[in-house]
Amino acid sequence: DAAIYAHEVAGARLPDTARQRARTALDSHRAHRSQAAAMLVAVGGTVPGAAAAYALPADVSKPQGARAALAAVDNALVGTYADAAAALGGDDRRWAARTGAEYATSAVIWGADTQAFPR
Repeated sequence: DAAIYAHEVAGARLPDTARQRARTALDSHRAHRSQAAAMLVAVGGTVPGAAAAYALPADVSKPQGARAALAAVDNALVGTYADAAAALGGDDRRWAARTGAEYATSAVIWGADTQAFPR
């Protein structure tokens, strides 16, 4: 939910082309959140509720800060999905690994440095 919030808020501060990319990423984040929630419920877990707002990792009042926030959010998700891949098996593991790779790529496109392993 924090990633969705970041893409909604920071994405609105971007110029047209980047704003469209943020909208597309927002749809991806929503789909991944829904799939992760379904997987959690399937094993008897409880999906936490969304907060009213989240702290953004950068000042999004200007496009450069908005890009930095989106890079940081997507970069943080790389580790989250790597942990999920380590804990899962089969198709679920492949999904988590692909999703982590997707967010690593997205973070770099938004301006994050590349990294060999999740931080």
